[in-house]
Amino acid sequence: MFFNQKEIYYTLLLLGLYSSTVSSAGHVQTHPPVHRSGYALIQAGGYWLHQGQAQHLNINGLIGDYFTVTNHNDENYLVGLAYFVDGHQTKLFDMSYGLNAYYLAKTSVNGYVIQESLFQNLSYHYDVEHFPIYVMARAALNTKNPDYGLIIDVGTGPNLINARNFKENSLDGQTLPDNIFSRDLTAQFSATAGVHVKLNHVIRGGVPLECGYRFFYLGKGHFSSFNDQVREPLSTGNTYANALICGLEFET
Repeated sequence: MFFNQKEIYYTLLLLGLYSSTVSSAGHVQTHPPVHRSGYALIQAGGYWLHQGQAQHLNINGLIGDYFTVTNHNDENYLVGLAYFVDGHQTKLFDMSYGLNAYYLAKTSVNGYVIQESLFQNLSYHYDVEHFPIYVMARAALNTKNPDYGLIIDVGTGPNLINARNFKENSLDGQTLPDNIFSRDLTAQFSATAGVHVKLNHVIRGGVPLECGYRFFYLGKGHFSSFNDQVREPLSTGNTYANALICGLEFET
C-alpha cells in the first residue's frame, strides 16, 4: 500500500506545526521576481480513494439484480501538470491563478451480483481512471524564512471519468456471465483543495520543490448497458480521493 493511517496523520501534523511556526515567527516579503510572469508545475505522487456503489438494477419483466460492493477503497499513482500566472501581492501572501490537469491511474471495484435478489451466482469487477482539469487559485504565504513557504490552493472544473473493463465471473461454474455493460466516458463536476510546503533551495539550480496533501471530489461515473431491458446504468458512486503529492516549479 502507498500509505497507512499513521503516515497520513504524521504528514498532516507536520504541515500543521510548520504552518503554526511560520505564522507566529513574523513575515518577510518573498514576492516572486519582477521579471517573472508565471511558472509551470510538474507533479507526481500517490493517492487513495473511496468509490463504488451498491445498487439494485431493474430489468424489464424480472425482479432485477442487486450489485454489492466488497471493496470501496483502492490506491495508485497520479501525475499532474499546471501553469500559473502571478496575481495580486500583499505583505502576507501572493496570489496566482492557472490551470491544473491530473491523471489518476486505474483503480478497481469488486463485488457480487445477486440475481433476482435471491441467487449470488456471479462476481464482478471493473476499473476506473480519472482525468480532472481545474481552474485554480493559489495563495503563497510569505514567511520569515526565504528557504521555506506554505501554499494553500483550491480549484474546480470537469473530471473525465473513464469506466471500463466490466467483467462478470461465475461462482458456481454453471451460471453464465452477462457482461452487459460497456465502457463509458463521462464528464462530471469536480473540486480540489490542497496545502503544500514549498522548499526553495533543496535542489541544485534553485528549482523549488513543493510537497503536501491534496483532497479531490471526483464525481460519479457509470456504465451503460448493451441490453435495452436493463433500465438504469451501473453507477460508480460518488468518488473522493486523498493524495500525497510533490511538484517541481519552473519559472517562465
